[in-house]
Amino acid sequence: MSKHETPMTRWYWRTMNGRQGLLIEEFPAVKRDGAKGKNKRHIDGVIVLGQKAERRGPRKGDRELVKGKRVIVIQSKARRLGMSLIGQVVVSRELLKDLKAKVVKSVGVCREDDKILHKVLRRFHRCEAVVYRRGNK
Repeated sequence: MSKHETPMTRWYWRTMNGRQGLLIEEFPAVKRDGAKGKNKRHIDGVIVLGQKAERRGPRKGDRELVKGKRVIVIQSKARRLGMSLIGQVVVSRELLKDLKAKVVKSVGVCREDDKILHKVLRRFHRCEAVVYRRGNK
């Protein structure tokens, strides 16, 4: 968990998503398997829609929990929208699709927009960026 980014992820769930669904923080999208050349990959937040409204950390079985479920993927960066956040938004969407989740959207939460890069991000289906401002509860 990140001191700066975790509150941004929670803000999105609470404010932009109206506390709908289960927010799983630090979602384990990929398990480490050195023999297969896989490094673990966590996603800042995954909202499983249609589940009881609550937030929690990762649990065993979460990767199976999302199968067939509608989800919102969240990646947060406490800086301006940049190429690294865009990459995380797009790749995270694909990782959840690999787990057979029905991705409603993949969101990058950032502190400041970049008009050019925002336009590029919108080219990717179901991907968007949202600006978090300090003090937003």
